[in-house]
Amino acid sequence: MHTMKRINKWLALSLAGLFTFTSLQIITLQTAVAAGARGGSNDNFYALDGCNREPYGVVNSYHLAPATINAQLAQMHQNGQDRLIIGIFHRHGPDSGTIMDSTGGNLSLQNRQNLTNLLTSVKQAGFVEIAINFHPVDMNNPSSWTSWDEGLYQENWNLIHNLRPIIQQAGIPYRIDLMNEGIPSINQPVLLQYTQRLWGDYTYTHGKDDTFGFSVIGSESARVNRIKEVYGPNPPYVFNFHFYGTPQASEYSQFVNAHNKLNSFGYKTQGIVVGETFYNDSLAAYYLQRASNDTKRTIHYLAQWPLTRAKVCAEVDIAPPTNFNNFITRGF
Repeated sequence: MHTMKRINKWLALSLAGLFTFTSLQIITLQTAVAAGARGGSNDNFYALDGCNREPYGVVNSYHLAPATINAQLAQMHQNGQDRLIIGIFHRHGPDSGTIMDSTGGNLSLQNRQNLTNLLTSVKQAGFVEIAINFHPVDMNNPSSWTSWDEGLYQENWNLIHNLRPIIQQAGIPYRIDLMNEGIPSINQPVLLQYTQRLWGDYTYTHGKDDTFGFSVIGSESARVNRIKEVYGPNPPYVFNFHFYGTPQASEYSQFVNAHNKLNSFGYKTQGIVVGETFYNDSLAAYYLQRASNDTKRTIHYLAQWPLTRAKVCAEVDIAPPTNFNNFITRGF
């Protein structure tokens, strides 16, 4: 861990004020990633039926459309994307095409094989880094718990623990998001308890070299304000923020607010991964580049979510997220 602190200090000092990532070498304890690596996409759905994404999860349904998904991966990489974020959507219940049954703290044999095969294809397509985001949904989502549920906590924790070897064996540098957008808001005491305990259990068992902790909804100050309550004096080495601009708060103002709040917590050296933002959005690219330059807070990489600023659908309106040129133009 002391080595990682020195690495992050070196990164912060050497990259302060710079935003041209064509010369950037991201270094972690896992590996040294090649210079010039760009960001990419959250790649979770290989098709849409109108606005219905549910039958088309790239993990749950990989065995149904491997050629299609592999061709999409190749196209995304050819278009300049070097990194992917892949979601594990799960619940204590039947598969949906995207959501997978995590009963007992593991996925089915088919879904574990799907994850293995997908990560093999990601590596073969030329991607240099991945993030795996855990999305507990329905009854497994602690945001919906009115009181502590030990059985579901153990299911969620064991799922992460049991899938981690598959992620490691893919041979790609990776980080894990223990719960997508898991940092709680106000009046969410059970979610706070969940994140505090899961952070403690994960770091005690596996350390923190390969995790973001919990990604943060950057547009919600109430969540940003609670980051230190989750981590205390043991924060992750890299933070994962999701920035979606609104008429009231641009990506720039959201980033600056997050930066200032992290500084106030004493988290001054950690860089940021932009884990979600609007799809191939030139305005988001401009604001986030400017915010990183102005604050001197490093953005290690950016991964777009397949939703345009127009929000033709509520959650996903692009599949697959092939283009990335507007972010490449701004150095991402």
